[in-house]
Amino acid sequence: MRLGVVCEGPTDFHAIECFFGYTLQAAGKEVEFIALQPKMDNSAPEGGWGNVLLWLKNNPPSSRLQQFFKGGLFGGEFSLEPLDGILLQLDSDILGEPSFSAYMQKEYDYVVSVPTLADERADEVRSVLSTAAKLSEVTKADQSRHILTAAVESTEAWCVAAFKRPPQDFELLAGQDLIDCFMCALATSEGNVPDPPYAKVDKQSKRRRQFCESHAGSSERIVETCAQFRKAHEELLRLT
Repeated sequence: MRLGVVCEGPTDFHAIECFFGYTLQAAGKEVEFIALQPKMDNSAPEGGWGNVLLWLKNNPPSSRLQQFFKGGLFGGEFSLEPLDGILLQLDSDILGEPSFSAYMQKEYDYVVSVPTLADERADEVRSVLSTAAKLSEVTKADQSRHILTAAVESTEAWCVAAFKRPPQDFELLAGQDLIDCFMCALATSEGNVPDPPYAKVDKQSKRRRQFCESHAGSSERIVETCAQFRKAHEELLRLT
């Protein structure tokens, strides 16, 4: 299965490729992940919701379906072989950001809601992605080839779930708690002594890739403890 990925940034791509790659392989599915956004080279920008929404704006349904699902001309770095699906990812921690709400209001006349429950926040992210991708303009079959993936609150929660024992509902982690849980996991994984509290999450691409590759073998724990990851995993299985 060839799966295009449109996500916020390089660290998210590493989590998607490593963790979904492992769970799908465990289910007997071989997947090739193709980074549509970001490009995963030295020119890749810092992560952010704007990268995803700009990509969707620049690739409206008509050209997206032709270019990526019907073997159209991708450009020099892509083969002509069509994709089986496109995974679209946003973190739910963007809900409540004034700039995000203002963008959605201006571009799509969409009023972003800010629920508190994890599953409702994920539903709102998927609604945003569906609106920005203009999925109402395509057939049901083509809609099903877009895997709308909400990371609650961010893909760092998946990383913590792959690392930390005992299991818990990792989608309840947010804010400073999530920052410290992830950074402590990252430090421990690298053989260092954790030193919380941390000011922010480290977003170095190489460091994140090494972490995700090291703990991909525990990806089934993410399926068990992160309901929204599990939802996307099940939708990916239905693609094949």
